Amino acid sequence: MMKAAGALALCGALLAGASLPAQAAPAPKAKLKIVDGMKGGPVKSVWLHCGPAGGTHPNARAACNLLRQVKGDPAQLKVSPKANCSQEIKPHAVAIAGTWHGRKVHWAKFFANACQMRAMTGPILAL
Repeated sequence: MMKAAGALALCGALLAGASLPAQAAPAPKAKLKIVDGMKGGPVKSVWLHCGPAGGTHPNARAACNLLRQVKGDPAQLKVSPKANCSQEIKPHAVAIAGTWHGRKVHWAKFFANACQMRAMTGPILAL
């Protein structure tokens, strides 16, 4: 008898929990498409969501933190301006487009190689 009462109580608790409406995740305050194309190599693209951090970016939290420091303006990025990069020529064409807290973002730049790209953009373009 006690087992039956326990089973009924458990079923009731499960049904009560199932009747609660599902809570949708909050919409991110920033949605950015990031594209990196290397000459003669693959084109990589990811989504970066910030506020909360997410999307398909491999290190969304670090990328969002860095963009937050420049108020969402990729043109202001200079992560390691004194990086010791080689003069190797393997061009990267990169673009970031989307919205940052309601403001449109459109930015594109060419880099001579991956080292220079990472020195400028840090984890944002570490795809």
